[in-house]
Amino acid sequence: MIVREMPNGQLLCIHQTSHALMAEEFCRHWGNADFAAPTPYAETMLAIAQHDNGWYEWELAPKLRDDGVPMDFIHDNDPLAKVRLWRRGINRAYAQHPYAAILIGRHASILYQLSLEIVEDETEKSHLAEFIADQAFLLEFLRHKQPEGTPLSTWLREESVEANTRLLKFGDRTALNVTIPWDEETISSCPVDGQGTYIDIKMCFDHQTITFDPWPYDVPHFTVSMQGWLLSRRTFPNEDEYHTALAEAALYQQTWTVTQA
Repeated sequence: MIVREMPNGQLLCIHQTSHALMAEEFCRHWGNADFAAPTPYAETMLAIAQHDNGWYEWELAPKLRDDGVPMDFIHDNDPLAKVRLWRRGINRAYAQHPYAAILIGRHASILYQLSLEIVEDETEKSHLAEFIADQAFLLEFLRHKQPEGTPLSTWLREESVEANTRLLKFGDRTALNVTIPWDEETISSCPVDGQGTYIDIKMCFDHQTITFDPWPYDVPHFTVSMQGWLLSRRTFPNEDEYHTALAEAALYQQTWTVTQA
């Protein structure tokens, strides 16, 4: 869950699954004379749109923080449960297409590789290291399983996996930037040619418009939307009341125009 404080003080609850769809909207038109379109296209878009699908069950009955405020992914205090969510989401994506699972697993592994450097709890660190190793094993397993020359064997080459994972990261980060929002102007390591060339892209946005420099898309403009549930209260005495409030909440939507600077 993403919990955003609105200007009037109300809380907007945005499901991780909805955030992932927004991330895919940021990547749907990727590719022009300067940026290569992702290959494979459909399977990469599937991975981006499904990269947080492991949260689905959690968000059917979301938790509260100790202070009664709705729990979000930043404040979640159960890191091992989050690892299990990633595993469930990767398995779910694998059933749709193995390549989508590979990209989601690589994306999570990059995030957790950074965490290994700062996590102090040895049990947590062991689970993170095991998760990272499992994703690397899955990739090697699929590589050995595929006859050379098949489409999947080509897609599983390191430069392809890395480029499409970095595109997933671009979608994830840009969607978070405007949703939370964050003031991160530069998205690093964005794929250029699918062959190992990367570039930083500057992102600017206000309440209506988003721009990128350089422009990585094949259209002059398009729209992206944020959807969530607007709560009437900020805190709740128990999760039952929170769940009832979510069920009764109004749907909120905000749309941006993404256009060339």
